[in-house]
Amino acid sequence: MFLSKSYYKTNFQLAFPIILASMGQSFVQMVDTIMVGHLGTTELAAVAFAGSVSYNALVVGMGIAMALTPLTGQSYARGEHKISSILLQNSISLNTIISLVITAILLLLMPFLKYFGQPQEVIDICYPYYFIIALSFIPQLIFLSFKQFMEGVGNTKPSMVITISTNLLNIVLNYLLIFGKFGFPQMGVTGAALATLISRILMPIAFILYLYFKANYKRYLSFFAFSNLSKFYHVKLLRLGIPIAGQMFLEFFSLLGVTIMMGWVSTQALAAYQIVITIVGTTFLIAAGISSSTTILISQAFGVNNMKELNNQFKAGFQLSFLTMSCMAFILIVFGRYIAMIFSSDEEVIEIARGFFIVAGVFQIIDGSQVSVLGALRGINDVAKPMKYALISYVLVALPFAYICGFVFELGSWSIFAGFLAGLLTAAILYYRRFRNVVKRYVLRGNNVLE
Repeated sequence: MFLSKSYYKTNFQLAFPIILASMGQSFVQMVDTIMVGHLGTTELAAVAFAGSVSYNALVVGMGIAMALTPLTGQSYARGEHKISSILLQNSISLNTIISLVITAILLLLMPFLKYFGQPQEVIDICYPYYFIIALSFIPQLIFLSFKQFMEGVGNTKPSMVITISTNLLNIVLNYLLIFGKFGFPQMGVTGAALATLISRILMPIAFILYLYFKANYKRYLSFFAFSNLSKFYHVKLLRLGIPIAGQMFLEFFSLLGVTIMMGWVSTQALAAYQIVITIVGTTFLIAAGISSSTTILISQAFGVNNMKELNNQFKAGFQLSFLTMSCMAFILIVFGRYIAMIFSSDEEVIEIARGFFIVAGVFQIIDGSQVSVLGALRGINDVAKPMKYALISYVLVALPFAYICGFVFELGSWSIFAGFLAGLLTAAILYYRRFRNVVKRYVLRGNNVLE
């Protein structure tokens, strides 16, 4: 049943820097929240509102950027380094265009923010923060091109170092610009946005310098030429990227639906759910990191038609994710009440959260399984069907099931969260069946061509 230790070691060595970088980013967001929270409740609400509106657009850009990893992994495994370089160059140009479009849409949306039902004082503070954060998406998506490229060639450490370094800089700049320390102007919420913009501008610059001064990777820059920009590669990236973005958006949309339903129940239920989803979102980064490393390893095996290696990498990634998330589930179920007490002193909220953490334990295992298989599917360029499965699982199963459990059968707030598990389980089953069927077809046909 289990493979040799080397498979798990290789997967985790790739996953660990990704996990660390993601958790570092989450930590920065937490520090941002704490610092802005010291300015006042209105300022905190303004940042939360601006972030929630803009993040929806960012998800689309992130999904499209992720298409570069499997394509690079496949060309890299075949020794086609020029193709890998051309893919990187086209990803940079495509992501630049997409980031400009996303930024333009967000800026055009600014006059309509006042119609979102927020207090006027929140909107007034939100405007400068929202404007600067929208601009920061341009360097962030360019950085993602370099990040996804390096993951494709099997090196996840540079992304980790650059992300953590700029995150630390972000925290320092936050302190200086939000509160006006050491002679810097006191800019409040605007300072937080400016700190983010500066750190995000430095991220792609740092990557360019890394590639230029690192002999192993400088050759990829040497292939850069304007003539390499091609509609063919842009379309290739979009064919993979748009379904990935669609799948990510549908999952995010369904979780937003559950959040809204919790608010219908009570303020205490919503507060408890927010506590649980914050913790679950953090632990999920482990499974997401393993999923990314699985994508890398499977794409490289897929690139050279090594189906035996592909299957072994899938098993290793799935088992590693399942075991890791099972450990997380145990912690949440056993210590859920104590975790909730860190966030709230309201006994009702703590008790509701304790029940949610039991559901979250099961959630962790199923979510870890589905994202692992999803990573494998991306590694073999199979993304169109998974997007359709996400629509079925999250919109047609998860949301109705959560609503029926919570409001038709009136089983309580925990049942809304539990109802969402039905969609998650549906996704896991559909993804797994799809992966097995597609790989079986490749083995029979002996090629890597998707119909």
